[in-house]
Amino acid sequence: VGTANAVAAGWGNLGGGFAQFFMVKALVEPFIKTHGMTDDLAWRVSMLIPAGCYLICAVAIQTLCWDTPNGRRFHISELGKTNSFSVKDYVEVLKDPRALIMIYQYGCCFGAELALNNVLPTHFQTYFQMKSGDAALAASSMGLMNFFSRAVGGIASDWLNKRFGFRGRIWAQFICLFFEALFLFLLGRCSDEHPWWYALLALLAFSLFCEACCGTSYSVVPFVNAKQVAIVSALIAMGGNIGAVLAQWCLYKTMDDVLLPFQVHAAFVLVGALLTPLMYWPEYGGMFRRASVPRLEEAAPSEKATEVAPSEKETTV
Repeated sequence: VGTANAVAAGWGNLGGGFAQFFMVKALVEPFIKTHGMTDDLAWRVSMLIPAGCYLICAVAIQTLCWDTPNGRRFHISELGKTNSFSVKDYVEVLKDPRALIMIYQYGCCFGAELALNNVLPTHFQTYFQMKSGDAALAASSMGLMNFFSRAVGGIASDWLNKRFGFRGRIWAQFICLFFEALFLFLLGRCSDEHPWWYALLALLAFSLFCEACCGTSYSVVPFVNAKQVAIVSALIAMGGNIGAVLAQWCLYKTMDDVLLPFQVHAAFVLVGALLTPLMYWPEYGGMFRRASVPRLEEAAPSEKATEVAPSEKETTV
């Protein structure tokens, strides 16, 4: 489950890195050089291209794609339920401290990725005095790392789960968050007194653990609440977007010091890592505690479609 989620999502996020490079090299710069546009006008006109692509993609998805492999349109009965999701279901999930921790942690990894995707091109261009094309290429390296880094997180989580049981997934989550915080702090220590490639090396190391943590996160998601996997997934994904917005407006847009926001952001990520030992499942265990109750051999029919077994003996999703 970790590998499948991480590879699919990672290759989706890969588009973020490609877009940063493509927008500058293939659209903005040609508009400026060939058509004599100002920087501001070139950026605005360039945005029409992805807007048109979004429109075509939306129409194609609506008219050509199936909701599930088994049917063109999804119905709630496929999950063994008779009613659609309600506010009570969301409240039930949010009462679980493990869900709240995962929401915060995803804000620390995917949220950090989104926030840095926004600030890095300007950071490299203005702070290190790089050309716009070179700055975009350096910043896009973070998104391009998704070609393998998020998959590494999912694969590592699955391997540790097979080797040590479900507790291995929790350790994978902690390790990725901890080293993400470390390298984000080091990125915030790369001043313009050093060559720009110092910051690039720190960024690549940060990207590896940040994106791997996104993979380890969704290796844990199916176990938070087996009966409400869809809601858990949605709320944790929401945490990533909220984390990006808060980081952008509370750190990178408000602090005058260029490097301080990276360092403070690293502290918030470290807090997320230190929350990991608080997550505990009676039937699976936690980082330092073993399971306290035996796990049921057979799950209810409604749970079989959503619960993924943490042991190597059960391999179906």
